[in-house]
Amino acid sequence: MPDELMRFIQRDTYSLLIKGFAGTGKTTLALTILKALESKNNFFYISTRISPKQLFQYYPWLAKFVGQPRPANPAEAPDHGLMTSFEDARLDEPESLFERITNQLMDIKSPVIIIDSWDAIASFMDKEARLNNERVLQTWRERAGAKLIFISEHPDDTTLDFLVDGIVELKQSYYESVRVREIFLLKLRGIRIERPSYIYTLDNSVFRSFVPYRPIKFKPAAEPYRKKIRISNGIATTDYIRSGYPVLDSSLGGGFPRKGTVLLELDPHVNAVVAMAFLERIISNFIFDNNPVLFQPFDWMDPHAIMDYLEPSMPADKKDLFKILWMSKVNGMADNIITMPGKKQRADPIVEALAKMKQKRPDKLLLNIMGTDMMQRSYGRKGIRSGMENLLSDIRTSADLSIAVVSHSQGEVLEYLSEVSDMHLCLMMIKDTLFLQSLVPASTLYAVVFDEHQIGLEPVV
Repeated sequence: MPDELMRFIQRDTYSLLIKGFAGTGKTTLALTILKALESKNNFFYISTRISPKQLFQYYPWLAKFVGQPRPANPAEAPDHGLMTSFEDARLDEPESLFERITNQLMDIKSPVIIIDSWDAIASFMDKEARLNNERVLQTWRERAGAKLIFISEHPDDTTLDFLVDGIVELKQSYYESVRVREIFLLKLRGIRIERPSYIYTLDNSVFRSFVPYRPIKFKPAAEPYRKKIRISNGIATTDYIRSGYPVLDSSLGGGFPRKGTVLLELDPHVNAVVAMAFLERIISNFIFDNNPVLFQPFDWMDPHAIMDYLEPSMPADKKDLFKILWMSKVNGMADNIITMPGKKQRADPIVEALAKMKQKRPDKLLLNIMGTDMMQRSYGRKGIRSGMENLLSDIRTSADLSIAVVSHSQGEVLEYLSEVSDMHLCLMMIKDTLFLQSLVPASTLYAVVFDEHQIGLEPVV
């Protein structure tokens, strides 16, 4: 969850109001806060909407975290008995429920109390009684050193706003037909709010927000560590080549199509380093399994920079499987450079390089990473479309998979490749947060999450 909210909930005592319309994830956030606080016993969850049994069905991780709810009276059926920490308040009168809340505040030291939802309780009170009861709760909460969390499905209701210490609101909107969830930090007393909103996901019934993208010095994992995280069931099936990201492969039906072309589009705010970080996993998986890779630099990346970036994840005895197609020789990189011939060559240099690599290892898969910079240099801007039409059909003869990396600014190339590619992926920035989405075939949005050694994809649901 957002760092500001995490710091807020770690305080000794506070009241927090979680606002949002139905389906935005208010209950998920409240339970995730409970998990973050590691409050396995010293809490009281009041549900006015669903039974505790249903909570454990919708949130399977709860059973492992706090244990299955147990009836206070063993003679009562589990579906209807009073729970030790979860209160089924769907049929309770507001007066008796309010009394139990105050009893919890008086009898238990520093409890966490979640009221889901306060609207259902407050709706039975007149305005004066509601205000009085809310003040009483705040007073007892402070005396007990408790953490009190209100959930409200009426964002426009501001009755509680001036009383509580913190307010967050959950919203959802659509970005080009894809649902995006966003948490707004409206008030966190005593905490400086560095960023007012974050995009979040409810994947696996857990609330998780994503930090905005910041350029980082990303370095792939060293080869010994890579052995632990590489694909365990091979890089390909009869019909597909795995991307290196199981969650993406699943949504694509198995991975990238063999003998296919995949377009990787970079939106205007995404640079080549992000594309390299994304492709590093499939490149290193190919090299590990003794399969050759031809890399045509995009954004005019320097060969030394490319090798410095990818080399740590390659076994020392297999680095010669990775080839860079470049305009001239490069000092110290004789084993990794394929030099483009002069303008009088008979065949396209890309096709020729791929044919030679396939001929040398006919029983291995050949990965072709294409930047369009060299194509534009060879064909010129006016001739690149017609040149690519012939090029792609020739490339399929040797390459088992081609991935074309194209920036949004290369309009004509992007338009053509989007028409002929088997798959179209896009790395995009939404509200300063980095995402990947498959446009063809259509998929959900995936947040691109960086750690020290690799990137991961998390579904935004």
